[in-house]
Amino acid sequence: MQTTLYMLTETSKFMMSFVIVTEQNNCIVVDGGRPLDMPLLKEYIGGRHISAWILTHAHGDHISGFMDEMEQNNGADFDIERIYYHFPDYDEWIKHEDVPDLTYFRKELDGFLPKFKELEPRFADKAHIVEQGESIRIDEVTIDFIYTTHNGLYANPMNDSSLVFKLTTPRKTVLFLGDLGPDGGDILYNESRHLLKADIVQMAHHGHMNVSMEVYAAIEPKACLWCAPQWLYDEPEVPKYLADREKLRRMGRIRMYGQAVTRRWMEQLGVTTHYVTANGTQTVLL
Repeated sequence: MQTTLYMLTETSKFMMSFVIVTEQNNCIVVDGGRPLDMPLLKEYIGGRHISAWILTHAHGDHISGFMDEMEQNNGADFDIERIYYHFPDYDEWIKHEDVPDLTYFRKELDGFLPKFKELEPRFADKAHIVEQGESIRIDEVTIDFIYTTHNGLYANPMNDSSLVFKLTTPRKTVLFLGDLGPDGGDILYNESRHLLKADIVQMAHHGHMNVSMEVYAAIEPKACLWCAPQWLYDEPEVPKYLADREKLRRMGRIRMYGQAVTRRWMEQLGVTTHYVTANGTQTVLL
């Protein structure tokens, strides 16, 4: 059996959910999506042992399904060995007031971090707070964590706290960018561009409002993974919600554009293989 990656299609409006099955028939899960997405996730896990469940960042389209399972029955439907994450410290971050947009900043922090913290005792024996530079080995798969939460990135706090990690098999490499935005992408590039090259890349933030062209150029991907329904994959360069550029500047959320910009970058980089959840669950042999 060859290492196989499943990028699950959306049951909810949009989300991110991956299941990687190793040669020894164990699982690595990334995020999982919302509660509505859990039945499909369970179908692809198929009762297998989950060696690692990686939570990239504290947004509902990524982790609310996991949280709901923990709240319902402490995750009893899953055989989980270890849960990996590194979220902002709510108690410390909420003290900050010198941020570009205080209302937005607090809304982001209050969205899921308090509830997640409340649920943590239910899986404390399995939790592992990832530090940048850590590596883990699961069967034939190596996972290198390249980027974790950085203090000071307060304009786009949850997305810019996304875990970035590279999954390496004997044949392929896949770089996961979570929902990393432009500012987080700049730090990733400055600190770790020598580590980014990969065969396949998960497009940051579903492919829009994401890292810069320089990051993707350093990755040099041959294939792209787009967690995007059709309406998002076809998004114009400046959709309506990004049309007020002055407002974005006041919020410190600059260099944010729709999907069309990122797709054009990939064309310029010569990428011709695209896996898109708009076309259903995608299967990629690694």
